[in-house]
Amino acid sequence: MDHPYPWLRYLDAGDLDDDPVDFDGLDVRNSAGEHLGSVDGFVVDRDSGRPYYVVVDSGGWFRSKRFLLPIGHAAMESDERGRALVADLARERISRFPGFDKAEFEKLSPEALKRFNDETCAACSTVEVSYSIVEPFDAAWDRADYNYPDWWQAEPSRPDRMGESAVTAGAEYSPGHKQ
Repeated sequence: MDHPYPWLRYLDAGDLDDDPVDFDGLDVRNSAGEHLGSVDGFVVDRDSGRPYYVVVDSGGWFRSKRFLLPIGHAAMESDERGRALVADLARERISRFPGFDKAEFEKLSPEALKRFNDETCAACSTVEVSYSIVEPFDAAWDRADYNYPDWWQAEPSRPDRMGESAVTAGAEYSPGHKQ
């Protein structure tokens, strides 16, 4: 099955130009200073470069896990340890996130992608999250979980700066557009 939303693409952090920020392997920690992982990439709108998720590799020798952190839950901070993305997330919550597998993500049906998205948002929340089954899929992008971050510069995702991840063809579908 082709990806149900061809405008949604994984962008490897190593393929981003490192000006102004080198995201590849950037530390991801919480406000308590606990290491949550490192930036592996982003899930972005291929036309606009708008990020929806940070792909976080939680590391580990035997139990490495990649998960998607909704972009509205990450802030860029610098301190004596250097620059990092700081997530409003307790370390123990990582186990609640569905794992991210790029190949599987690209094959999700619209229903499975909505369920994945809802489970991801629920894992971020400390209160019970309930979304209507009749809620349109693209309504998810209006949630606070996906607030556009002030630290993201759209320029790093321009096709002329994305290396192997560049997508130059127009998307068949975009959020807010009718099919």
